[in-house]
Amino acid sequence: MDVLDKYKKAWVNQPEDNRQLSSKEIYKLAHSSSSSLVKWIFIIGILEFIFWGVINFLVPDSFYKIYKDLNLETFLQIFTVFHYIILIAFLYLFYQNYTNISLVDNTKKLIKKILKVRKTVNYYVYYNLAIIVLVSFVINAKIFSNPEKHLDIINPDNLAMDLSQIVTISIISQIIAVIVILVLFWLFYKLIYGIFLRKLNKNYKELSKLDESN
Repeated sequence: MDVLDKYKKAWVNQPEDNRQLSSKEIYKLAHSSSSSLVKWIFIIGILEFIFWGVINFLVPDSFYKIYKDLNLETFLQIFTVFHYIILIAFLYLFYQNYTNISLVDNTKKLIKKILKVRKTVNYYVYYNLAIIVLVSFVINAKIFSNPEKHLDIINPDNLAMDLSQIVTISIISQIIAVIVILVLFWLFYKLIYGIFLRKLNKNYKELSKLDESN
């Protein structure tokens, strides 16, 4: 049982005339806890941004050969700039959420801020998952629009099959690969941000009950 739970239990069991003071104490604890959680969401967002930036910097040029072979270098450059602009925008929203939640002065406002934080984080996760699907779609659309030209990509092992079979197997393989990657990233975000969102959701429920009882 955490500190907020202990205060809540004590508040429920105490005389009615003392509840107002204790409800303020519970609010202060929930406010402090929520502010700390949102700060950590912002910090994790920055660390994730730096991590992927370092990974992109360390990836050898040979990794991007497929973009060159498919004449997608311009797409990659435009997409990279767009993607980082969106990520920076989300980091700004995370920071704004933190500063805003630190300044609220009543239960109703704090509840609204917690809901806004949850929505922002969910949009961030959905955006990153959508980007995986988008990039995969663009690459595969380019490949399968002219499979004969890109036979070395869809059939690197020179399998002795006709083109239609190779294309079918390749498409199925790509779909499975994308699904696996989406699941892995979803689990990653569920683990990293889910911990903080669950605690925020707990604070939200406690504050809602507190607001109803006052």
